[in-house]
Amino acid sequence: MNSYVEGTATANTNLRKEHQIRQHDSSAEVDDYNDDSYDDDQQYHEGDYSPAEIALLKKGIAYEKEQNSNDDNDIDWLLVGPLKNIRVHPNDKSTSMYSSIIYTEDPNTYIPDRSDYIDDRVQKWGIEPPSSQEGGSSGDGLLDFMSRMMMSSSTSSMEYYKHNLENPELQFIDSLIERRSKYNNSDEITAAMKFTYVVRIELCECEKDVWRRVRVPSGIGLSIFHDQVICPVMGGARGYHGYAYEDPRDGTVIGPAKNSAYIDTMHVPMHYKKVMDDKGCPLAALLIKKGDIAYYNYDLGDGWMHRLVLEDIVAEEDSVTLMAGEGACPPEDSNGLDSKGCCAYADFLKAYKRNPKKMKMKEAVKEASRSINYSKPWAGGPPISFKPLEFNIGYHRMLLTLMLAGPALKTKKGNFAMPDGKYKESMKGCDNCGNRLKPLSKCTGCRKVSYCSRECQLQAWKLHRSECKKHSDKKGKTKK
Repeated sequence: MNSYVEGTATANTNLRKEHQIRQHDSSAEVDDYNDDSYDDDQQYHEGDYSPAEIALLKKGIAYEKEQNSNDDNDIDWLLVGPLKNIRVHPNDKSTSMYSSIIYTEDPNTYIPDRSDYIDDRVQKWGIEPPSSQEGGSSGDGLLDFMSRMMMSSSTSSMEYYKHNLENPELQFIDSLIERRSKYNNSDEITAAMKFTYVVRIELCECEKDVWRRVRVPSGIGLSIFHDQVICPVMGGARGYHGYAYEDPRDGTVIGPAKNSAYIDTMHVPMHYKKVMDDKGCPLAALLIKKGDIAYYNYDLGDGWMHRLVLEDIVAEEDSVTLMAGEGACPPEDSNGLDSKGCCAYADFLKAYKRNPKKMKMKEAVKEASRSINYSKPWAGGPPISFKPLEFNIGYHRMLLTLMLAGPALKTKKGNFAMPDGKYKESMKGCDNCGNRLKPLSKCTGCRKVSYCSRECQLQAWKLHRSECKKHSDKKGKTKK
């Protein structure tokens, strides 16, 4: 991943440390803990070990007890990982089910091995075995996946919640997010934001039948790219379903973590464990050189996975253009399909091409036309008929123009986003140049104005300086 990967790959080679089991008065006790037939409860009472300690000892995982804890309940937290910076609750019975990665790797330098994954596509932050990706490719993988899901939603999670903490896997991911955030704001990404990208958006499993080609600024924010570009050019219902971007280089998952009330975000823990908030994250942080690929998952319940391919890089433009495309947008909620998502739609298209006049196909098309993105067009007007193999580029260009001219979608938790207008919108743009496509950063002094780049902030500083000082002085007096 350019400097992001190259700078840590070497250090990552020597990352793994030998596990050292905490010393006991008797070495025989350690052997007993490694014996799966041993009575854990009996040994727990006799040796005064917590459930989490027993699980760690049986796995041969090194840990330390946190010293001088400030916890009001005097919890003897267990510290794991090479840096001993991951906290495990002593009563966490899920300890043995967490990914071994969190015990052996330093999140500050960890880089997943892409060769372990199908198509070199790292998923779920790179902390789950490839066999368990997407529910597993085998019976054992599926069982492992389901076991992890059951454990992640167990009462152990409540123990962390009580202390304003997340479980060990999410603590590890938080460190990955912090590290990725620094990369997203690096000089490398800032430089990459000054171009225009030609991006092909194709529906997985239906790549030849459903695709779009767009020209967009490389610095466009990912939330804007979803709401004001992908939705209108593909044809989805605005503000109806959630989404997530996936970086196949390291498994990073980016989505509306803090700006979402989409009901399907309930699927995030199952599919991704956690998403990094897309606020402030530009497209250039996912795609940086010609040929790069990223993924965009729309509707986390049905799973409409799209592949984003960076086909060309040209001189910077402020506009967005729909260049070409083929095929109709699939019906929201998979209406009319035998199953859900990409594979079901691929099967439908094959059958439709063979005999579009077959009664079953006619009924499927009729049902698909009742879906929200066809029965209630975002731009208004009468319902639209679902025509699987057609793409009205003029209509979608009109939608794109309207969407870009209007406000961006802003939804908050507790305010469910639905296509009947129950969501918030914003026309906020750069307070210097007015750009509404790029991510905005607030002035660190007054927090009253926002800019799309360092250059804009410097250009506006002469006029903004006195106002900024007034607000900063008021903030200082308020604190006193």
